[in-house]
Amino acid sequence: MGSIRKGKDGEFDFDNLPEGVYFFSGQEGFVKIEVDQDGHQKWDLHNWFDSLDPDKNDVQHQKTIEDIKRRLNADTGMINPPENLAKRIFTNPFKNK
Repeated sequence: MGSIRKGKDGEFDFDNLPEGVYFFSGQEGFVKIEVDQDGHQKWDLHNWFDSLDPDKNDVQHQKTIEDIKRRLNADTGMINPPENLAKRIFTNPFKNK
């Protein structure tokens, strides 16, 4: 299997994943990415909290994928919490929005 490198600014290079199956997890669940021989990716978001909403369409599904790509910690393979949730946890979890 080939190596997986981080892009600039610590981003994970999703566009050049070698063939295989990848799992990434975070507070909202986990995602599975299957990459075939041609480099086509199939994202399985069935276990991702945001995708449980039955009213989600393809555009919102793609936004969820882009959000996951942006939040992935390339060093650990963990998906960081959303920024608004992360700030709230560390400041005061009992404070109303």
